[in-house]
This record gives sequence, C-alpha cells and structure tokens, in this order.
Amino acid sequence: MEKKYIFQGIAGFVLFGIGDWMLGFVDPAKVNGDVFYFISAGHGADYPSWKITVTLVTAVIGALFMHQGCVHIGDLMKSDKDRAGASRVFAFLTYSWLVLHFIVTVNVFAYSCMCRDFGREQAALLSHSFSKVLGGGLYISYFFIAAALIDLILVIARGRTYLPRREAFFTPLTWICLTGAVSLILPESPFSKGLYTFCMNLGMILWFVRMLFMKRAELDSL
Repeated sequence: MEKKYIFQGIAGFVLFGIGDWMLGFVDPAKVNGDVFYFISAGHGADYPSWKITVTLVTAVIGALFMHQGCVHIGDLMKSDKDRAGASRVFAFLTYSWLVLHFIVTVNVFAYSCMCRDFGREQAALLSHSFSKVLGGGLYISYFFIAAALIDLILVIARGRTYLPRREAFFTPLTWICLTGAVSLILPESPFSKGLYTFCMNLGMILWFVRMLFMKRAELDSL
C-alpha cells in the first residue's frame, strides 16, 4: 500500500471526523419521545445551520480522499482475487459511510429547523417519520461498514495479506471499540458526545497512521 494512499485515507477520515465531531459536540440533554436515535441523545435541538453546511462540505470533500485510501487497502492482499474483492468491499464501505453521514446530518438539520419554527413536539413527529423512511438505508450502511471491517480482520488472521497475523488485533475495529468505550466511560459532556460521534473516524485514522509507521519501518529495513 503506497504512502500516498495512506495519506489520502487519513485526510479523508479527518475531514469526515470534523463534521462528525461538530454533530456530536452538543449539550447532552436527553430528548424524550420516539425520535431518531442520534437526536434522542441530545443532538439536534438549536443546531446552527452553518454547522450543517460545514458538516456536509467536509463529508463530500473527505469522501474523495477516503475512497482512494480505502479501495487501496486491497493492495495489502497477496492474491489478485483477494485484492479485487477487498477493493470492492471497501468501496462499499466508502459509499455506506457517506450515506450514513448524510442520513444523520439531514435528520439533525430537519429536527433543528422544526424546533425553531414549530416547536419540539412537531420536530419529534418529523424525526419519527424520518426514522421510518430512512431507517433501512441506515441499517444497510452499518451492515456494509461492519462487514468490511470484520472481513479485514479475517483475511489478516488467515495470513492472506502482507501484514503479520498479529495485526488482526489492531484493525480499525479495535480502535473504534476502544474509543467508543472511553467516550462511554467519561462523564456525559459535549466532549464525550463528540468523541463518541468521532470514534469511527478516529479508528480508521489510527489504523492508517499505524500503516504509515509500518511502511516507514519497512523502507528503513531495506
């Protein structure tokens, strides 16, 4: 995996992470009612529109870099068949990541606007409707993301990549789970909520950084 693709992967997830952190860094007051799961944790009410714009712009730009970094994870595979398969799987991860981000962002934006113009009760009704309509896309996105991350663990553990098998313990899923656990242990605050929202991006960033150091060590040994 070439360094330029590692850097592009890092850049992509940093840009995505900026938007996710902004979505999550809010007062963690609970929202009652049958609302979108993200909003129920306190996200959405009185959310400034300019933050929504920044979140969407960073996601669109980030997706361009993220796609390059992710599809070239396939370069780590030993066989051409595994390489092609991994490229497809991680292309789906990229699209799913973008769809997931847009579903959450649009729901937060709609809820926030409804709160300002019509009140929280009407906003909760709209959020519930959004959940029913967009829920399928949300679950499918999570499925493709999870499938790609689990597949990476399996191929590394089975020795089908150029990475040592021990690297199966240090995949993005490891860092995502650790970051998510830390965010849940911390007292509820805008920081802990932002960290929780950011954890998927941070997991990918840390893994790409690890690949960068491994690449440097490989070059130093030549």
